[in-house]
Amino acid sequence: MAVPLWPGMIPPSGPQRWHVHRTRKSWLVGTAAVAASTAAVAVVLVYTAAVSAPRQSATYGDPVLGGSPGCQPTRSEQVVRGNGTGSTDSGPDVILAFQYAYYVSRSGIAARSLTTPDAYVPAVDVIAAGIESIPAGTQHCVLITPMPDGRFDVVITEIRPNTAIRTYRQFVTVARDGNTVSIAKIAPPA
Repeated sequence: MAVPLWPGMIPPSGPQRWHVHRTRKSWLVGTAAVAASTAAVAVVLVYTAAVSAPRQSATYGDPVLGGSPGCQPTRSEQVVRGNGTGSTDSGPDVILAFQYAYYVSRSGIAARSLTTPDAYVPAVDVIAAGIESIPAGTQHCVLITPMPDGRFDVVITEIRPNTAIRTYRQFVTVARDGNTVSIAKIAPPA
């Protein structure tokens, strides 16, 4: 079974058996280790960005970056963080826009409209099914780090209404067409 690229994209399969439970424990331990490692890397990146580079001033009133307690808006050459509406002006902004469509607008159509027509991204109905699997009112925060090869390392933290916290990581490729940037591919880290 493939690893979900974002929450809810792959539904659970078949009846559960005792060996599935044991496998799930191993998977959960591995996932927890990856999440802890990712969080540590994110903290280092954010600290490095804060110390070494001048930041563009951003406030909670900035609709593109958004922001909330625990998701302070940040924009530098090394890192972008927020939960705002995003835009199609840059790679980080279109990634923010896609996640905003997913978590806030809750629209598969709006999310898919931010991709290239031939993007390596699921179809609208698959995205919509993923959105439906996320409880309404789930909050999110997106941490975007540019990679040397032009892709973006994206860590999405979601806080569900029952306070469950989940973290997802993706590598996102974007494409520019004139003044508009779109998502061309969303893939698991590799």
